[in-house]
Amino acid sequence: MAVASLALFLLAGCATKHTVVLVPDPDGHTGKAEVTTGGGKQVLERPNDVTRVSGSSAPPSPVTTADPGFIASTFADALAIEPLPPEKFILFFETGKTELTQDSQKTVAPMLEAIKRRGAITIAVSGHTDTSGTAQINEKLAYDRADLVKELLLQNGVDPQRVTVSSHGKGNPLVPTPDGVAEPRNRRVEVIIR
Repeated sequence: MAVASLALFLLAGCATKHTVVLVPDPDGHTGKAEVTTGGGKQVLERPNDVTRVSGSSAPPSPVTTADPGFIASTFADALAIEPLPPEKFILFFETGKTELTQDSQKTVAPMLEAIKRRGAITIAVSGHTDTSGTAQINEKLAYDRADLVKELLLQNGVDPQRVTVSSHGKGNPLVPTPDGVAEPRNRRVEVIIR
């Protein structure tokens, strides 16, 4: 959608021809773009929809589908600076503790590698619990779990300015359960690396 926004901005007062293509996000999600001139409008809603505009008063051309080769060659510079999609890691914890499960201990090395490989700008660390226990206890436990992961990152050379910590307590469960259920997949810390 950034390409479409940029092209629309360039149309103001211009008489040259512009091409607007709607490309999906790296995760495959496709938004929607409306190309409007004094002569009409076209709506782009499917992956690789394309329209062309030859001036501020001419109507946009009928929507067609752009060839992937055309997109790659025409928008190579714009696509090259597109940020990588975030990477997400989930670390699970023992019941009522700030201790990683054995399987999650194995996730730490790949997580650190991703941070280094990407040259991470931000690392969001959010703690969660299952629905057993009080809201107050779960809020603190979730924060303590997230803080433990933050300390693990800092001990491995991650810049503390890049790390944010939050607690969701028993809110935002990975597996929705009634209150009071000890669901192991909800006892987690999610790390999102951008």
